[in-house]
Amino acid sequence: MLLTVTPNPAIDRVLIVPGFRHADVCRVITRIDSAGGKGFNVTRVARTLSLPVRACALLGGENGRRIARLAEDEGIDGAWSWIAQGESRICLLITDPEARDHLTINETGPTVNANDWHGFMELVWQQARAATFVAVSGSVPPGVAPQEYVELIRGLSSDAFVCIDTSGPTLAAALDLPLDLLKINMHELSAALGQPITTPDQARAAAVAVLQRGPRRVVVTLGAQGAVAVDAHGAWRAHTPPVEPISPVGSGDAALAGIIAVLHNGGALADALRMGVACGGANTLTVGAGRLNLDDVTRLHAATELEVIS
Repeated sequence: MLLTVTPNPAIDRVLIVPGFRHADVCRVITRIDSAGGKGFNVTRVARTLSLPVRACALLGGENGRRIARLAEDEGIDGAWSWIAQGESRICLLITDPEARDHLTINETGPTVNANDWHGFMELVWQQARAATFVAVSGSVPPGVAPQEYVELIRGLSSDAFVCIDTSGPTLAAALDLPLDLLKINMHELSAALGQPITTPDQARAAAVAVLQRGPRRVVVTLGAQGAVAVDAHGAWRAHTPPVEPISPVGSGDAALAGIIAVLHNGGALADALRMGVACGGANTLTVGAGRLNLDDVTRLHAATELEVIS
């Protein structure tokens, strides 16, 4: 089983607004609310790929109860921890299907105290004992220090395959951990290392440097350029043919779910990278994070090119 962990979940609200323009009155034709945050996106795609999965999240207030109900409505198996005060955040995605453009507005989330965070860690550690894979995804809410994030990761069962996808100070604090997999995009890795990363070759070199610090496997997503994976046995790049994206939001999470699905079934990292890139590409073809079409995954997987790089 895969356990997804979302420390800073949200109500993901998608507004479909044809002809959206700034400084104008625009009409919403469709609103879609979902249980959101990167871990929920991973959960959604894992379910589509028939991977057994449970979601674990730290929720607050009426928004938190709404997130729990939305997850239940999707059939997501969940375990929730609750903060004493405050509301889980709302993240807004405005999508213009005519222009194939989007605008994302993310709230920061509620301030979490020490008791809230310790209760959440205990729940995650308890749930992780039944999991073979654990994916900790996204930001931490205000009030949680980077070292407290590290404590969460260190407390996970040594029997579980642990992967993380985070950014900023929490990423910097976690780079030296003996993770089974670090999944990161090129912008986050560039910021963490203080060096430009815009090409597959730069991503490979940076991933090799990170590999020497602690993680056993590193995957760097590169947007339209695909992704690069590195472990002790080699380095690979995978990329799909160009597609006309509707929305890229959640594509990195879809890629992580695809990677985990292959590794969970005993596959090699190179094969996992290929599936991850196919899932990430498929995610761009639909509205809403993690709501990909399995037919798109199959088609893109067949067309994805995989190469050894050095």
